[in-house]
Amino acid sequence: MDFKENSQMNNLVSDALLLIEQNFYFLHIGEFFTTLSKRKNLTVNNNLGIKKYFENETIYHFNANIIKELLLDAKKSDVKQTILFEYFVEFNAFRGICMAMVEALRLETPFRNFIQDKLKDKFEDFFDIVSFIRNVLSHNIHADIYLLEKDYAGTLKRIRRMNRDPNIFFNFLYSVNLPEINSPSYEYGFSCNINFESLKENKPFLEVIPLWELMMISELCFNFVFAYKKVNIKLYY
Repeated sequence: MDFKENSQMNNLVSDALLLIEQNFYFLHIGEFFTTLSKRKNLTVNNNLGIKKYFENETIYHFNANIIKELLLDAKKSDVKQTILFEYFVEFNAFRGICMAMVEALRLETPFRNFIQDKLKDKFEDFFDIVSFIRNVLSHNIHADIYLLEKDYAGTLKRIRRMNRDPNIFFNFLYSVNLPEINSPSYEYGFSCNINFESLKENKPFLEVIPLWELMMISELCFNFVFAYKKVNIKLYY
């Protein structure tokens, strides 16, 4: 690989890592505004006539009635009930994070080497999990998110080609696997089990990977980026 190709690859990885960070920030601020909209009636004493200004001096006016309807719906919702804004924040963030992670791990770079060193024999399982999430959330058009064969068929073929067990059990403990992150406790971590051999079309996605696990996988992707940058700063400074 010549200097130009190496530089282009590094730029692609840098962009992917930044996208992981940005989507994780988006997830957090989105959850904040979701909680705020459930607790407070934001239609009171707030101007709902939102405008977007563009460089060519044109203006787009957002529909105040739609904004009001959604805010009132949020306020009437139970704190544990998922509202429209919350749904789109979460699943767009999960998709963006996993999409960027897959693209970053496809390239032979120091970041991929770093993840391989941390995960060791769990690396391929992790790659398959984030690929599966990316596939499902990229192909999905149903609110309830039902599986399509193309969501998992390619991953299953890859697992078989590598002579690996299609019944994946991914377990991650921060204190052991990623000590660079100051985890809340020694036991902090999660596990994720997917049997790719048993997946069928129309199976609800959240029965395969529950929402909490999606949160933890997204957090792990972000923490991998954070730890990688932390290690590299120590190496160069």
